[in-house]
Amino acid sequence: MNLTHLTDAAVLPMLLEAAMLICFGIAWPMANLQLLRTRRPDGKSPVFAFIILCGYLIGAAAKLLATTHGAALAPVFWLYLLNAASVSMNLSLQWWFGRRAQLAACLQAA
Repeated sequence: MNLTHLTDAAVLPMLLEAAMLICFGIAWPMANLQLLRTRRPDGKSPVFAFIILCGYLIGAAAKLLATTHGAALAPVFWLYLLNAASVSMNLSLQWWFGRRAQLAACLQAA
């Protein structure tokens, strides 16, 4: 990122956006590790995670659309994608372990 073309007023919001994405981005790998450790998706909401995933993808799309107006691709674009990948992993783990729990419950009932 070439900061010489940006004013100080434009740099601070970008840094704050990056800090927000990093803070939220730390939470998802921790949630993924917990799911891997416990193998139980109890208390997890796939709907909530899907809404968050949509938000990250919309944020990435906004950064891509800005490039159509001549702006350089903002570095936070990659943070949006990284967070979206982490939330996608969380959704996948919720689905996988949820299906396994359902199968185990069916086998116990039989």
